[in-house]
Amino acid sequence: MSAILSTNSQPDSEGSKRLDRLLTFLHSDPQNDNLRADVFEQAFSIGNEEVAEQQLAVGLELGRDPNAWRFREAHLRMAQRRFEEAEELLLNLKRQMEPHPAVSHNLAFIAALRGDYQASFNELQPWTGADPSVAVDPAIQALWLKSLHHLGKLEQAMQWVDQRRPLAMLAPAALGVASLIAIDADQTIKAKELADQALQAGDASLETLLTRAAVALAERDVARAHHYLGLAMQREPNNGRCWSTLGLTQMLELNIAAARQSLHKAVTLMPGHIGSWHSLGWACLVDKDIDAAQRAFEAALQLDRNFGESHGALAIIAAMRGQRESAGEQIRRATGLDKNSLSAAYAQAVLNGEAADQQSLQNAMHHLLSNRPAPMGGTIQDLLPPLPGVRK
Repeated sequence: MSAILSTNSQPDSEGSKRLDRLLTFLHSDPQNDNLRADVFEQAFSIGNEEVAEQQLAVGLELGRDPNAWRFREAHLRMAQRRFEEAEELLLNLKRQMEPHPAVSHNLAFIAALRGDYQASFNELQPWTGADPSVAVDPAIQALWLKSLHHLGKLEQAMQWVDQRRPLAMLAPAALGVASLIAIDADQTIKAKELADQALQAGDASLETLLTRAAVALAERDVARAHHYLGLAMQREPNNGRCWSTLGLTQMLELNIAAARQSLHKAVTLMPGHIGSWHSLGWACLVDKDIDAAQRAFEAALQLDRNFGESHGALAIIAAMRGQRESAGEQIRRATGLDKNSLSAAYAQAVLNGEAADQQSLQNAMHHLLSNRPAPMGGTIQDLLPPLPGVRK
């Protein structure tokens, strides 16, 4: 029984021919439970739910290996996106039988789908191996790393990867997930190495493609960034990180109107990501849309009222509107939280009449975004081209 959930939406001709042959054999030997299991697995693999359901019903009725057939039933329900039924079946199996990595993987998979990465972590941890020389199921590797990533356990994830990578104990999909974790851990060189290794091994997962897009941005290779983002968005068109990264790519090109559209899509998909709200706010400011910029910075402030740059950004808005008292109050809040707040310094410059033209606004954007984390790791400033008189 595989721990990997996979099914094709349409049967291929060779797969269908093999299924027909297996059905012929089964017709001649209907009591052969192993052969019936082969028929189920083949039907499942090519997406023939009708035949899979038929074999499942008979297998359960015969009752020769009920746990195995209950697992197959859970696997099929997952493929049908009937996750509550699948989870109930898997939990019953977990209570009735010895621990099994396939059962744990599928329970962790369902937990991750509903955003409960702590439950996913807890389910997989016993199967991740204290000894790095012991093989871990490839599907468990990738899901384990995704759980660590979502829980913010970047150091633990990279340590786990570093222990196994020299021993060639990482599956291609795990390399891809690890590459994206490395991006978020500000290990760009390692991220590129891991992503390239994953690509060479045949993995073209979302994580691998996003990592290569991020690395391309860091290298100021806009064409390559667009290439990898295009492939990533074919796989998952509504992924917030894809849209946010596309917005940064467009900022690199100084295509502010397009960047605004992409970043707006990003914050719609990732409303809890402060960095994307700030990126959108600055894109709106450079585009001379103060009202939209204010809305973006206020959204960022709602997410974390103790982040100084959000107060500083709103101070800029107030200063541009000539609201000196409000600007001064926001400047005090910003510097109280971060004495080196760059947005507060720019707001003060606006109040002093030292920074009111478009060039100074773009210069400020470059300085300010140098301290803003990019959605793909690193800083937004790292992704922007230099402007005259602005040093990185």
